[in-house]
Amino acid sequence: MGNMLMWNGDIFRMSGVEKDTMESDTTLLSRHLSTCQTPTQVLECMASITGPWAMVYLQETTNTLWFGRDFFGRQSLLISSTPDSLSLSSCVTSDMDTFTELPASGLFSCSLSPGGQLGQVRLYPWDCMVDQVDSDKNTSLQYTISSQTIRCPVRLDQFNPSTVPASPLPHSDSDNSLFQQLLSQPDIDTMVDQFTDLLRAAVRTRITNQPGLCKDCVTTKLSSPCPHSSVAVLFSGGLDSCVLAHLAAEQLPPGQPLHLLNVAFQQGGGGFDVPDRLTGIQAFKELVPLHTERLLSLVLVNVALPELQTNRSSHIKHLLHPLHTVLDDSIGCAIWFAARGKGVDFVTGEEVDTPARVLLLGMGIDEQLGGYSRHRTRFNREGHEGLAEELRMELLRISERNLGRDNRIVSDHGVAPRFPFLDEDVVNFLLAAPMSVKCDFSYERGEGEKLILRLVAHKLGLRLTAREPKRAVQFGSRIAKMEKRKEKGGQVAVRE
Repeated sequence: MGNMLMWNGDIFRMSGVEKDTMESDTTLLSRHLSTCQTPTQVLECMASITGPWAMVYLQETTNTLWFGRDFFGRQSLLISSTPDSLSLSSCVTSDMDTFTELPASGLFSCSLSPGGQLGQVRLYPWDCMVDQVDSDKNTSLQYTISSQTIRCPVRLDQFNPSTVPASPLPHSDSDNSLFQQLLSQPDIDTMVDQFTDLLRAAVRTRITNQPGLCKDCVTTKLSSPCPHSSVAVLFSGGLDSCVLAHLAAEQLPPGQPLHLLNVAFQQGGGGFDVPDRLTGIQAFKELVPLHTERLLSLVLVNVALPELQTNRSSHIKHLLHPLHTVLDDSIGCAIWFAARGKGVDFVTGEEVDTPARVLLLGMGIDEQLGGYSRHRTRFNREGHEGLAEELRMELLRISERNLGRDNRIVSDHGVAPRFPFLDEDVVNFLLAAPMSVKCDFSYERGEGEKLILRLVAHKLGLRLTAREPKRAVQFGSRIAKMEKRKEKGGQVAVRE
């Protein structure tokens, strides 16, 4: 039968390997795994990968099944286990209630006997998570924890708890001059430039590691790049999405348009002027003059209640499974409609059905730069020490932020979701950056949280966007108010 590999991911880089652009990632990994004879060699092979992945690999020589997800949990992998069977799948239907998300805690293995009996499942944890792994946490899968580890791409040992920047940060009463004063300090300006370069490289990696063809042209195998939109951005008009849109617009092939997908749910009066729609238009108007040679299209994705209810019950609920909270439902539905890309062009009024095959999403930056209200609360309660611990734990828990859900939701449209803020080089840079440059809660909301990213936006010319406060998609798109339900995010979503 030979070795068998099921692969769902992107190999952006592989340590010590010169990638052949004509060879698929699946073939490349299969070739390297086939040379592995010991668990150590398998672990080293998987640790050498930069990029998102979920994999299942049957190793014939040792009759061992290997399976796992990358450290951030960016690709979906679900598991159902009994004493006699083990089932793995990227996606299942909502009636398959024994499936749960496979923890992105490291690489798992299971020996198979010639008679078909399953051996003990073993976890080789990420080396940064040895003290955090709990074999009882996921009750559907019983496993032992190996003393052998897999090298984590995120170096948590480099976490910098320093609250004192290289130069004192000024505190000014002038809103217009605050960011400029900070950037006038060479240490901070240099750090902002370094961060911008890493973000630019992360976006470049995610828009160039694809054929450069849209959904229509890829089937006809036209020469790359095609003149249509092959890349889109989930675009609320907030800080995160606007910076990604700017960097993508800089680097796409000449003549290829960029679609900015802005979702809104119909409100009681019949309109779609929700907060994300208003900030999306504002940010679009700020972006266009900065990219006069690039066609930017703001695609207004308007969702009425009947369409939401129909697609949720027939389709989206299966993609969300095994997650079932109100928060999962709200976020999942908003992303599904946005990723579908059917809307109206803001400028021309024409109907748009985006053919993009790659969608850039801004997930992952709030956890790293103190973007949530709970971070300011922790700081107010426990000071810098409490905040430092909170941000460190955020990275350890980041695979629990349901990126597997987002992977299932976006991929349903034949689109690859990609997360530049979770680029390994970006994450490691921010780990080593001083706390006070990442976030400074002595400044007001819209300034102090995600401070270094606001400085990036300001320096790129996105002056209005640089001051936009955080707004979650379920509130900004107003899906949370659409059905007038009095629910909390953690409750089980009861939907017809």
